[in-house]
Amino acid sequence: MEFTMAGEHGTTAGTPLGALVLHRARPRGDAAALIEGLEVWRLELDGRPLAELPRFGPPGPLAQRVVRRTASGTFEGAELRVSGQGHLLRSRRRVEFRAGGRVLRFVRRGLEDAELWEDGAPVARRGRGWRMAEPDRFRVCAVAVYDLAALDHLVAHPVLRNL
Repeated sequence: MEFTMAGEHGTTAGTPLGALVLHRARPRGDAAALIEGLEVWRLELDGRPLAELPRFGPPGPLAQRVVRRTASGTFEGAELRVSGQGHLLRSRRRVEFRAGGRVLRFVRRGLEDAELWEDGAPVARRGRGWRMAEPDRFRVCAVAVYDLAALDHLVAHPVLRNL
């Protein structure tokens, strides 16, 4: 699976579970979010609503800032929380997705590879595209948001990040 932002208002990508569509829009009725440059992210998988992040940032530094403060939304009706932290020590660098009692954690392995962990074991790995042994809707959603929002910089080594 590979995810790339194709347009300003969203993108479409193929996944093992069907077509994933991201819709990005300006928030309505939220002046503070407009001033901060935040967006509403809605994800659909195979034509059905998957997740919504109503106060999320555009890809890059603003999305990373929102995740450092913990982004809230919904995943299939359950509360979704996306949090992240950068640190000098590898063991403290992470991006976490929490919904419905499940916790998915992205960590960096090596200089370029990222891994997705659940229950203390790796469930997906990125080398040249994402490889996932047992894809499910939550994992696909987490990988898509992680890649499309460029959250990889949160788990990169802070000294090597800008080289």
